[in-house]
Amino acid sequence: MRDSAPRNEPTGLAACERALKIDPQLAEGLAGRAIILYSQGKYDEAINYARRAILRKPDCEGAYYALGRALFQADRLEEAAEIAEPALKASGDDYNVYIPYLNALKRLGQKEAAIRVRLMAVRILQRQLELVPEDVRARILLAGDHAELGNDGEAIQELKRAVALRPDDPNVLYNAACTFAILGKKVEALDHLKKAWEAGYVNLEWASRDPDLACLQDDPEFRRLIGSGE
Repeated sequence: MRDSAPRNEPTGLAACERALKIDPQLAEGLAGRAIILYSQGKYDEAINYARRAILRKPDCEGAYYALGRALFQADRLEEAAEIAEPALKASGDDYNVYIPYLNALKRLGQKEAAIRVRLMAVRILQRQLELVPEDVRARILLAGDHAELGNDGEAIQELKRAVALRPDDPNVLYNAACTFAILGKKVEALDHLKKAWEAGYVNLEWASRDPDLACLQDDPEFRRLIGSGE
């Protein structure tokens, strides 16, 4: 599964700089800078800033999110796995935080831990959809979790609802491809990946690491799509 990309990077960077100029140890400012550094591909620096934010304020919004994403992208999977449960506990109902930690656990083959964390994610996503039924992102993420847990019917149902609501959203299409891949439906997965690319999905580095797409890793068409083969 994939997180949404950070938006308005120049504006966010300027705001972080102003906040840190006033208070160099402001947790929210440190976390904001971590997210910006992550979006720039400076993963080690992002990890350092996120950890500084957590030291200052363990439940700082966005800190564990930035940390998890940067650790996963830097292939520091063991570090992500070690802090997965405390990270999620500190992050409350922010379902976005689950994605990089679940990906790390899955790539490491820690099945029991991944199932435990995924069940937590399902509860939070279902609660979110009870409150905000139009939250398409929560719906497509729930589809992936259902697929992982073997709830194929529920996975397809949520996937179809999400894609129907946002048929041209690159992140929805990408996560739909992930769900189909988890279900072993390679043709549908590749079809939705192509649609995601056409809609503007750009994070090929993430796609190349995403464990949800494992069944496609040796497929020539997939390798062509992510630019690692012809």
